[in-house]
Order: sequence, then C-alpha cells, then structure tokens
Amino acid sequence: MNWIAFLEQNNIHYVDKGPNVSAGNICIRCVWCGQQDDSEHLSINLEGRGFRCWRQPLHSGKNPAKLVQALLNCSWAHAVEIAGQGKSLPSDFMSKVRASLDKTESEERTKPRLLIPTEFKPFLEEMPSCRPFASYLRGRGFTEDNIFTDTLTFGMYYATQGLYKGRVIFTVQDNHKLVGWTGRTIYPSEEVRYKTLTNDPVKAKDRGETPAPGPITDYLLFWDDIRSSPGQTIVLCEGPFDAWRLNLLGWDEGVRATACFTSSLSDQQTNLLYEVIPGYKNRFLLLDQGTFAKAERIRNKLITLDVAIRNLPEGIKDPGEIQDIQTLKGILGI
Repeated sequence: MNWIAFLEQNNIHYVDKGPNVSAGNICIRCVWCGQQDDSEHLSINLEGRGFRCWRQPLHSGKNPAKLVQALLNCSWAHAVEIAGQGKSLPSDFMSKVRASLDKTESEERTKPRLLIPTEFKPFLEEMPSCRPFASYLRGRGFTEDNIFTDTLTFGMYYATQGLYKGRVIFTVQDNHKLVGWTGRTIYPSEEVRYKTLTNDPVKAKDRGETPAPGPITDYLLFWDDIRSSPGQTIVLCEGPFDAWRLNLLGWDEGVRATACFTSSLSDQQTNLLYEVIPGYKNRFLLLDQGTFAKAERIRNKLITLDVAIRNLPEGIKDPGEIQDIQTLKGILGI
C-alpha cells in the first residue's frame, strides 16, 4: 500500500516530520479520535507494519483496508480493493500460488478430520439420558421446541461421559466444516463452567482428542447460519447461550446473533465482522450486565462499522435471560 500516494490522491493532510513522527512513518489526524486529536497522532508505517494512534492505542491495526474504509467511509470490499492497488505481481506469482495451493491441499488431506465424538448425543425426547440436560435448559427458560428441535438446527449436543461429561455442547462450524466446540456444565458445583476443544496438538494428544484447526477465538458461533441467511439486525454477544437465545427470539424478525466466546475480539474475529457487518442495517453489541468497559473496547475495534452498545435493563444479568421478542426489541431500540 503506497500510503503517500493514497493520501495525496484523496487530499488527506499528512506530516512526515515532527514530534509524533518516527523514522519510516508518516502521521495524520486520527480518524477515530476526530476533533479530540488536535495534532497528527495516527502514525502509519510506510513499510506495511500497520498504524497506531499515540493518543488511543485501541485505534490501531495491521490491515490497511481498515484505515482506508475509515478515511473514505466506503464499503469494505472497496477498501480492500484500494488497499491492494499498490501491490505488483511478480512474474512467478501464479506458479507460487499453485504451489501453495498444492501444499495446502496436501496438508489438508493428511490432517486428521475433526468429527463429532461418539459421546456427544443429540437432544431426543425419548432418551432417558437426555432428561437432566433438558431439565437444565427448561430452568434457563427454554421451551420444549427449543430443546428437542432447535438444538438440532443449531448443532447442539449433550454428553454423559468422556471429557465433556455433564455439559451442553455448542459446535462451531466454519464454511460448513466442524472446527471446534465448547461445552457448558449443567452442574452448579462444577468450577469450570466452559470446557473447549484445544488446538494445541500436545494437549489434544494427552486428552485423547483430535486438535481443533485453530483456537475457538478464530471463529464466531453460528457464523455459517448468519452468512447464509442474513437479516436486518446483527447482535454480537459474549456467550453461546446469549447468542442462541437471541437467534431463537429474533430470527423471524430479521435478528441474527453471534458470540465471540470471550470478553474481547481477536483479529480473526474482527476481520470476519468487517466482511459481513456492513450488510446489516442495525449493528449492536449486547454483553452482560455491568460490562460497559468491555463493550467499549470491542466497539473501538469495530469503530468504522458504526456498531452501537446496548445495555441490559435492571433485573436481566445477560442476554440469555431475555424471554420475549418485544423485550429484545425494546433493548435494541428497533
């Protein structure tokens, strides 16, 4: 990316010397700080090592398309196109691409395929082993249809033995391939609430598992469903039960929800959201009660996408406790 040519072409002021400028960098006013930046505090590395605001470290990144989109207020696809204009293709580019693809295909063929473990059971009403898990879900306010129909639709299981014994399992798909799972205990006395498939080959071997292709924080829950059936409103939650509840309540109303599994966003998750969120009219963060600081950190990573933070009313500790669509609409303001 030729930043100097890009900035000059779009009449964006920059400085190449001064108190905020280090060698190999130029600086502009931070597009995210706005009027609060009374000087040029956003440093852009000319050798492709990203950008960083000296006022607010959260206003940083390595992907040039993120900054291009913020500066031009354009679509993500257009920003990606612009960010790639300064790259030239070497004469052996295609041969390197073919070699890379051949290597990837070979690695994929030899890599153990991730399969649903035999101890994971679908929610079937006639199965006695299902009863304590169904009772747990009823206790969280889920209906019989949710338990015995919607769990199948959303790729959920339960386990009565093995590493995930006593847990409700949420499987994670990416491009229709199983890439991992996480299990929530149904027992209050269990200290570890969630247990997740590791991507560490050594740990997986010790546990007798096939390792995940990547950490679960590389992915977003229900993402294939959201990409194949977009709506008008997208909501980012923290936990699996939160995202499941919102999808159950709002799917027919055009609401789509996903979960990031932790209180922060990884770079991989951020890139997924930058690809898809622009297609949604309404974009929200809805985390647990009293987590405004966490929500603000996530919002800053998505700052060019105009994602709004919504807070839960008193008496509702997390989105998983919302019981009807009207309450959800009132919280989101849609």
